[in-house]
Amino acid sequence: MLRLLNSNLNTCGESYQLPSRVSLRCLPLRIEARVTKPFGFPEYRGSTLRGALGMALLQSACALRRQRCASCILRQACVYSYIFETPSPGEDDDGKRYSKAPHPFVFRLELTEPEHLQPGDSFSFEIVLIERAIEFLPYFVYAFERMGEAGIGKGRGRFEVKRVLSLHGFDENPEIVYSDGMLRFPERMLDFLGAEQTCHKLCPKSLRLRFMTPLRIKYQGRWTLDPQFHVLIRNLVRRIENLNRYHGTGETRLPVLELITMAESVRLKERGLRWYDWERYSRRQDQRMKLGGLVGAAVYEGDLGPFLPLLVMGSWINLGKGTSFGLGRYCLENVQ
Repeated sequence: MLRLLNSNLNTCGESYQLPSRVSLRCLPLRIEARVTKPFGFPEYRGSTLRGALGMALLQSACALRRQRCASCILRQACVYSYIFETPSPGEDDDGKRYSKAPHPFVFRLELTEPEHLQPGDSFSFEIVLIERAIEFLPYFVYAFERMGEAGIGKGRGRFEVKRVLSLHGFDENPEIVYSDGMLRFPERMLDFLGAEQTCHKLCPKSLRLRFMTPLRIKYQGRWTLDPQFHVLIRNLVRRIENLNRYHGTGETRLPVLELITMAESVRLKERGLRWYDWERYSRRQDQRMKLGGLVGAAVYEGDLGPFLPLLVMGSWINLGKGTSFGLGRYCLENVQ
């Protein structure tokens, strides 16, 4: 049984121990590549990378090319179907219905200037595999190589994968998992215990959440423009539990009502956010779709100690809608 808060983390007074159990593993990867044919990246790379990865996985794993995933007899055993057409889970243990399960991966991206890459240039991108998706690491690495061979971005440029690194806690020396055609599974994963151990670096009284990619959260049926802390926690707790329910051991049990009650006492002290409109083309729906959200920073003040491990974990798995495109990525900063 893991605790949400070690007693030495909270300097705001008496520590609050939550009887919770969180079992969720993550594997952050950095793919380092070299350009062999020029291509361009847009300001936001999420749709470009996700689309190229999906096509590469489909070409690598699909046995019945003319069969739609929804009616394919191999759907339950197909890597592509599991990763990109994640089957509808139906009802959960509480009788709630979900139209689709969350994807077991997220891209770790940020907003950058449009970029045009030439042969010989190096570039990289990051992705986080979540729980069962980690088992399919060889498929992902092979798909990264196929992405480079098939071409991506404006101009269908090509690249070759030089290395794939496991990033551990993002602040340690990375571990090489793929290089020169040799693949090895990493020795370490990120998990809730690692999130707890990271908390000593964070202030339990005041924190800044910097949203690096558009945050899309609905509260009471509307896109929120005012991300109060309890709204973030409601979404984060639900996301962690759903990821574990559909891709992990299903052992995560969080005291949701207690967390929300405590979160309502944390106030949004500073709001430096703006709405950023991002658009992508949906081949399935044959139309362009707007996926705007909040970017910028928000400072929260109050008894944050009980939430620190959850917030750290959220910085690995993103938050809100569109996480598989890399949306909802944030980082945690102490307020100076």
